[in-house]
Amino acid sequence: AEWNGKFRDVVRRFIKGDQGMKGDFATRICGSADLYEANGRGPCHSINFITAHDGFTLRDLVSYHEKNNAENAEESGEDNNISWN
Repeated sequence: AEWNGKFRDVVRRFIKGDQGMKGDFATRICGSADLYEANGRGPCHSINFITAHDGFTLRDLVSYHEKNNAENAEESGEDNNISWN
């Protein structure tokens, strides 16, 4: 199994309300066959996540327009968070 970063990015864009995301969203929710099927793998090989190990919580996703690590003085995590407020 592997982390499905495309799932994360598409779901964040869809929830945020970006235009034209319905088809991509459906592909990701239905198992990302475009990423796994060619190698004989199925949906069980995808780790679908919206937030994860990088300290960027679901609350952060909807509370900040960009990464906000001032409290912990860290510069960890992805800069392109597709977040909004």
